[in-house]
Amino acid sequence: MQRLYNSIPTALGVIGRDGRYLTVNTMYAAIYGTFPDAMVGRVVGELGSDAEPQWQGDLMRFDAGIGMIEREVSRAGGYYIQAVQPMQNAAGQVVGLTLALIDITARRQMEQALEKVSRHWQFRASHDHLTGLPNRRHIDQALLAESRRCARAGASLSVLMIDVDLFKKYNDHVGHQRGDACLRAIAAQLQAMVRRQGDVVGRYGGEEFIAILPNTAIGGAHGVAQDMLRAIQGLDIKHPASPYGCVTLSIGVASMNAAPMYSPGRVDELLGNADRALYAAKAAGRNTACGCPLPLAQSPRLWPDMAFAPCALPCGQ
Repeated sequence: MQRLYNSIPTALGVIGRDGRYLTVNTMYAAIYGTFPDAMVGRVVGELGSDAEPQWQGDLMRFDAGIGMIEREVSRAGGYYIQAVQPMQNAAGQVVGLTLALIDITARRQMEQALEKVSRHWQFRASHDHLTGLPNRRHIDQALLAESRRCARAGASLSVLMIDVDLFKKYNDHVGHQRGDACLRAIAAQLQAMVRRQGDVVGRYGGEEFIAILPNTAIGGAHGVAQDMLRAIQGLDIKHPASPYGCVTLSIGVASMNAAPMYSPGRVDELLGNADRALYAAKAAGRNTACGCPLPLAQSPRLWPDMAFAPCALPCGQ
């Protein structure tokens, strides 16, 4: 009988109600690197951490009248489709379980490889290749999502528009390779400074970065901007053409107050105000952060609910 069982080209096993193997064929035992005789009498829990709770659950289902169960399982480093059926006596009582394992390891490995490639290209499509930060496409999507969420929650949303001061002159003096290294160092420092859930720092293009700060009013955003100025100056990246002697930033700060409605136009105005504030910071001598001096609600016919607060703090280092 065992020879017949071994000749079947499928991994088969039988488990009693006590959770011990009654018999297995050669293919089943080979999955665990052993022989059929060595598996008989062993408890299913010895062969997989999830095997015992599955066996107990299957018994309960079969006692309730379910006919067959199929699932994907991991066993001994491989992946299998496991088909489980009840083994009944003449009175119809479930006295054990029969298991068949169909090897799908190659398929699962292929799926995992394809999933890894897919994740890689999804990351490449949404992140900047030089700095690893979210790119403009990702930032635009995140800003729209956060503006909707903040509108629903009645929370403020702030944006920092960040520019590396005199970066073209830096490249001209030290070369593009060191320029790339400079951008990577700045990106890493900026990313390390925004750790709250929902906060995002991205590369907006060239030497320009952007930070999205949900649940943050203008005062808090200005504080983050001041911390960024100090942190980048603290990197002490020498800049021969800068009046400060090192690489510095100019930052424009804008905030969208809590509002009951979402509108794409509000996001455009938020970015526009941050951009105007950035130019004000440059005009003020660079290495500084400025809040937008203009209220957003210049078009009450379109967006009567909007209110952007100017920065209460002056531009300054």
